Amino acid sequence: MVDAPTRPLARTALLTLVTALTVELVRASGPMFDRAFAAGVVIVALTALGTYVAPGLVALAVARLRPVTGRTVLVGVVLLALARLAVQATGSVPRYWIALGAASVAIGVLVLTVHLVAGDDGDPHRAPSRRAAIGVLTGVMLATGLSMALSTWDAVWRPGLDGWLPTVLVVGGALWCAWLLRDAAATTPPRRVWALGPYLALAVMVMGNPAYLASQLGRSLDDLVVPLTFGFIATSMWLSFVRVGAGRGLGRRGPALAPVLMAVVLVATSVAVFVPTQALGEPATGLGVVVALLAPLLLLVASTYALAVAWSVPLPARAPLRAGLARAGTATAVGLGLILPLLVYQLDYDVPLGFPNWLVVLAAVVALAAAGVRRPAPAPLDADGARFRLTRPAHLAAAAVAILVLVALPVRDAVAPPRVAPAIDKVAGTVRVLDWNLHYGVTQDPGLGLGRMAEAIRGTSAQVVTLQEVSRGWVMGGGADMLTYLERATGFRAVAAPAADRQFVNVLLVDPALLGSDGEFGAEEQVVRTRLPYGDGPQWRSAITATLSHVVPLVVTSAHLQHRDENTPTRLAQLDVLMAADIASQPAALIAGDFNSEPGWPEIDHVTSRGFVSAQDAVGDPSALTFPAWAPDVRIDWIFGRGMTFTGVHVMPDDGSDHRGIVADIELAPVEAAATS
Repeated sequence: MVDAPTRPLARTALLTLVTALTVELVRASGPMFDRAFAAGVVIVALTALGTYVAPGLVALAVARLRPVTGRTVLVGVVLLALARLAVQATGSVPRYWIALGAASVAIGVLVLTVHLVAGDDGDPHRAPSRRAAIGVLTGVMLATGLSMALSTWDAVWRPGLDGWLPTVLVVGGALWCAWLLRDAAATTPPRRVWALGPYLALAVMVMGNPAYLASQLGRSLDDLVVPLTFGFIATSMWLSFVRVGAGRGLGRRGPALAPVLMAVVLVATSVAVFVPTQALGEPATGLGVVVALLAPLLLLVASTYALAVAWSVPLPARAPLRAGLARAGTATAVGLGLILPLLVYQLDYDVPLGFPNWLVVLAAVVALAAAGVRRPAPAPLDADGARFRLTRPAHLAAAAVAILVLVALPVRDAVAPPRVAPAIDKVAGTVRVLDWNLHYGVTQDPGLGLGRMAEAIRGTSAQVVTLQEVSRGWVMGGGADMLTYLERATGFRAVAAPAADRQFVNVLLVDPALLGSDGEFGAEEQVVRTRLPYGDGPQWRSAITATLSHVVPLVVTSAHLQHRDENTPTRLAQLDVLMAADIASQPAALIAGDFNSEPGWPEIDHVTSRGFVSAQDAVGDPSALTFPAWAPDVRIDWIFGRGMTFTGVHVMPDDGSDHRGIVADIELAPVEAAATS
């Protein structure tokens, strides 16, 4: 057998790669839960709980009540590799079940890997716990770096070489490391492995989700690269030198001071992220910029330190049966600790909790912080009398991933350079508009179809695109930043208004030719973000408006109204707000979006009574339906205009979303003609 301290680089690399695969598969389970959500809240809750309870069964099946050795982990990694490849290779119903099963396998195998890597080998300096914590952190950042290099559209959803190459490299690397460690002996597992659950929840939703951080903190996606990289490097280096859990205590029998301080930092920073200072949809200024720069560093340092302290004490010896069952229970606890905060947070948008849903995630943060609070432990010295420092392997793994995160944007630009908006040959005075609810990128497959949707948008030759349900890090949308992706893929410029939250937004995507002289949204576009009345709920809704430059100023609004059939009074109140705004009184005004209202309903009459004309009823086919896209039976998406002439309208085919888009051509009269008429 190979002693535990041998092959430390392989150990760190294995934990890094298994963590990266786990994070990716957890993100991939979001669109699967969206598929289950179509059957109701109870079904999606049971599906999520079943998926994330199952890691205990995986751990039980792979380890079989025996100590975790290198061969145990090798079997688990082979199973994980097959599951991960199958998710990407399949589609439709098979992918649904395989993706959920793969998430269960990933968490179960990750727990077994932690048992092997973080287990006590008699080292008085507690190097394994620190090395394991750094390995998990490095895996989170590897998944983050790959996601950013792929414009946040993960490899698992990509059919081409840009999807399969990173997949093969990560899966192949995990298999190779597991093979190298096949003869590794069992070690005494650490306590509090359950803390991995809330740590992964925080990673998937916040600190390893650059789209969430960007939208929440009012920064661009690219702005997060340096803070995340610096935070990762600082955390890795600091944990290499720090005395985990050692130092002065609070009182004679109280916990160590350093873990308590780090717990306070973790909770306080999380609150600062969950409750940002800048207004909805506005860029950060002043204190907000400081928070955006420091939050990634503080979250990474404090959370990973808590993990290292939590794992620094070994479990007492147990009989094989009891140890095996406890390990399976730990794997289930990790799964539940991961999914419960994310599930309850997300369900609030359909069944309101009655309190801010971020408090649920904060509870997970508090649990993680508490796991990292222990009584002081002695800080032994090495043979030379110096404090122990982690050796080169942990630094090598961290350095390699740090380089990846730093080069993620150059790699992204090299693989898929930003498009220049095409010069669309249209008659002066005409504009083509597309309205489309994108369902946060989730397709019926189920999957995440950002590339397909971007291609469909380009294929319409629209110059103005009004979008609803655009994800900026939503867990149900796979954590993708659709706003940034679509800007790059079309060459257009975008502005957004948060709706349910800052990650679920309505968007205007516009050809730069219709903006000011600099081709960007600025003061002359008079961007207005309107928060619509909540009414009967269950979600906050919004509208985004801008004034575009054409032969006459064109005021365009993208809106999304409350969705339940019985919400007519709420929708009417929301329309009252839109109709009372200055935008509705402009000479040329267009309002488009998902009105969740059918022809003949009071909502539609309310709009047309204000002088707006329905494009589809004026020059299109009124019988063309828009929802659900694969077999539409209702028409709830609309384009209304005033002070313009509609010259053509058609409803798009099924292009991935659960809604079909509407394309309309409008003709605007020059200022002189408008004044004469």
